[in-house]
Amino acid sequence: NTEASMADEENHPPSSTLDLEVNLPGLFRPEFSVDNRQEADKIAYSSDFSLISCPEEAVYGDEDKDAPITKIRDARPHQDSPLTEDDAASFFHKKGFCLFPQNTKVKRWNEDYLKGMVFGSDITKVYSPELESIIRNYLLPEYHVISVDCPPAVLRRGPSSRNNFYGTGVHQDYGLSLEDYKNNLKAYDFSGQAAKEVQKKFDSDQVCGVMVINFWRPIGGYTKENPLRSKPLAVCDPAFVANGDTVHTALDAKSVGGLKGKQTDQMALKYSPQQQWYYYPNMTDDEVLVFKQFEVWKDDSMDKREALPVRGVFHTAFVDPNTPEGSPPRQSTECRVQVFIGKRKEEDAAEEKWTPPAPLWPKDGSEWGMLALDMGSIGMIFAVVWSECPAIPSYLAFVYSFAIVGMLAGLIKFQYSLGREGNTKRYPCAQSISSILGMTQVALGIWGMTLVFPNVAYLGNPSPDTCEFGPMLAMFIPSVIIAIVAVVVSGYVVHACVAGAKKE
Repeated sequence: NTEASMADEENHPPSSTLDLEVNLPGLFRPEFSVDNRQEADKIAYSSDFSLISCPEEAVYGDEDKDAPITKIRDARPHQDSPLTEDDAASFFHKKGFCLFPQNTKVKRWNEDYLKGMVFGSDITKVYSPELESIIRNYLLPEYHVISVDCPPAVLRRGPSSRNNFYGTGVHQDYGLSLEDYKNNLKAYDFSGQAAKEVQKKFDSDQVCGVMVINFWRPIGGYTKENPLRSKPLAVCDPAFVANGDTVHTALDAKSVGGLKGKQTDQMALKYSPQQQWYYYPNMTDDEVLVFKQFEVWKDDSMDKREALPVRGVFHTAFVDPNTPEGSPPRQSTECRVQVFIGKRKEEDAAEEKWTPPAPLWPKDGSEWGMLALDMGSIGMIFAVVWSECPAIPSYLAFVYSFAIVGMLAGLIKFQYSLGREGNTKRYPCAQSISSILGMTQVALGIWGMTLVFPNVAYLGNPSPDTCEFGPMLAMFIPSVIIAIVAVVVSGYVVHACVAGAKKE
């Protein structure tokens, strides 16, 4: 990719009238000394983004007379025109970024991660399959993509968003090494499970590497007649960034929505005239800027961070001097997608297209059938409403709780189509709640067995003085089903233990 990018530079199109020369914010001075080892101290920023660990003079200021002027090329002439998916993917392979044509069907750009996890949103239901299709069919079609993890919400910027500021300052969000990436995850996750899950997936025999791809797009109703003009994003070709020019940095996590007392793990950049910067002027809502934020492979030299190649794209918002006066503030969103990549496909397999999952509605016949079975628990309630069972005082509590828990679990499985391939990962919170309800139902079933089995004689001799037939049947059927499930599961566990012992 580096060779392809450099060869492309040697044959790049003539200068565009939209090429710019600007003072990019946040660049470190080239003489600044850095230590890029994993164990070296990071350069820390405070919550107001001022430097803590080194003097402010280490970074060029807006008023510094010696601040370098950086050429930012109009990237559109470098991609074939008119813009197509295949040409964009080819450019992504060369540069690590591209402009991709994509008319999304998202109506509401959800920013609430908890809401997205629990209830789903346009991001989980619409945008996630759209982006997965781009990744599998265009950006990485030659690889076996093991998993695509799209977040349940996006990061919005601009007025009325939760982040009414712009990332003004040259940076790269996830560092160089896998440890850098995991440290960043730990800064936002009090449980530490996200970092552990990344390591577990990376260690899998199927996985060869991991990548984080950013999908950045304007969402302010921008059209060809009225495109984005304010605060565009500049990106740097990683093929022209040396490891020695990167600066290992950290932000106070709490200041950017993370945990108190934690630091993020990022990178800044020292200025070099060799660096090649680009931007896409006049973007519309039907275009998405795709760029790599992180990339590591198992065959990388993991023991030396300072020896790792730079693959993540440095970027920054900047002031376009051509922005018309009075232009409205930029409205944009970004979605950072984690991708675990396997081996390369055979040539014929690479031609197969991945099909996005079907929407949750309409439901198919089997799903309606499963819902009818799950709702069958309501029959238990009807069986006990007008009957008596004085011999088992807690029969009503068991029947009502078992029936209600079963129907709730059935409704969740039906609403989120958890029986479909991939939906358990797409709706993890719904899957978790469904699993908890399922385990609760098993526990209730065990309780039911302690109520029913000692009194099973009442089935053959029902009586209003002891227990009528309806309540006994309502308790007996679910108790027997749970007993069968318990026996099968126990048998499977014993078989697995025996097989494991024999293998050992």
